[in-house]
Amino acid sequence: MDAILQTIQTGLPVLAMHLSLTVALFVLGVFAYVKITPHHEFQLVRDGNQAAGLSLSGVVIGMAMPLAFSLAASVNEWDILLWGFIVVVLQMLAFVAAHLLLRDLSQRIENGEMAAAWVLFSFNVSLAMLLSAAISG
Repeated sequence: MDAILQTIQTGLPVLAMHLSLTVALFVLGVFAYVKITPHHEFQLVRDGNQAAGLSLSGVVIGMAMPLAFSLAASVNEWDILLWGFIVVVLQMLAFVAAHLLLRDLSQRIENGEMAAAWVLFSFNVSLAMLLSAAISG
């Protein structure tokens, strides 16, 4: 029993630090993503816009998935910060790529066009899967 308590005493601070860094990167990534988009996802969702809800869901999943794999594969805090930052930047590029592919993407989401939202969702989640695989090695 003492060995278990000692393991918890040693490991719990590491768990708290690593999880805190990852959650902070997640919040920062979602916040940054929402700031670079011309449309206002949270307000659109509050107003009942399903397309905005779907595209925002893709952002949330797209940030969380590779950050989770980064957390699992990292050996220290610097590892988490480095790979987490790379994940956030690459997810921002997913929006840029989708925006180049679909003209007026933000306007289409504001108008509630589900087809545009599904494309943006798929860009975010697909890139998240690829990033997750790459990070996990």
